[in-house]
Amino acid sequence: MSENTEKDLQDAAVQESEEELTAQAEEAAADAAEAPAAEEEAEFSLEDYMRQYKELEAEQAKLMEEKEQLDARFLRLQADFDNFRRRSRADNEEASRKAAAAVAEGLLPVLDNFERALAAMEDTADREGVELIMKQLQTALANSGLAEIEAEGQEFDPKLHHAVSQVDAGEEGHNKVIMVLQKGYTWGGRLLRAAMVQVGQ
Repeated sequence: MSENTEKDLQDAAVQESEEELTAQAEEAAADAAEAPAAEEEAEFSLEDYMRQYKELEAEQAKLMEEKEQLDARFLRLQADFDNFRRRSRADNEEASRKAAAAVAEGLLPVLDNFERALAAMEDTADREGVELIMKQLQTALANSGLAEIEAEGQEFDPKLHHAVSQVDAGEEGHNKVIMVLQKGYTWGGRLLRAAMVQVGQ
């Protein structure tokens, strides 16, 4: 091989090495230039993530507060509805009781007239028939809640007895019911009509 050819090959190898080194240097410079940008991008992403996390955390707290308010409102509405239902049931029961008591009160004069009729009738088959009818009426009313007030011989009670007169009854009869002029009744434990009585003094 001639000296010129060998020298050319050496020059070519050196040039190739220089080009390769130059390429590597440029690549390293490019990597170095990109590194701060990537680091800056990474820092931006972390800050952005933290900001979004805090926003989501605040949103979650707000939603939890709204949920608690809605739960409390629901419980209040439920309690109001339960109270309304209880009041409605109580009002309906009271209205039914008053209606039934009004019917019973309207039938009391009928009972009174049956008793007057029986007192005036002699012991006949007719009297027995009237007595049976009166007992049927009394039983039906008693089953519905009507109860006769015990009065004769009892201590006078102004809550249950209506005194229309006083008679001398001695020490034993003092402040006691001597005679019942008209029977009194309760309905479901409540006073329907006070007994009209004579009281001893």
